Amino acid sequence: MSLLNATGYEAVFATPEGDTYRIPLVCWREDEDRVYGMVLVKGQLRCAERVRHFLRYGTRAAAGPDDEAGTPGTAPHAAALPTALR
Repeated sequence: MSLLNATGYEAVFATPEGDTYRIPLVCWREDEDRVYGMVLVKGQLRCAERVRHFLRYGTRAAAGPDDEAGTPGTAPHAAALPTALR
């Protein structure tokens, strides 16, 4: 397992009211051929996909659905990350 810098990426979550909020990723966790985004929640580093109400990964500059880095419930494959983050 290795940890990769995730500057510029974030996890998108839903609220029960239907709104969304974003938490910046601290790093990516690479496990074999899959990559998982890690966020800081209540002082603990957690896999974003395991945090309640996770929707998708995105970029901080994302303005809409066309700019998303992932789809609901998926993590990008290591090859989908910028070369500097692989």
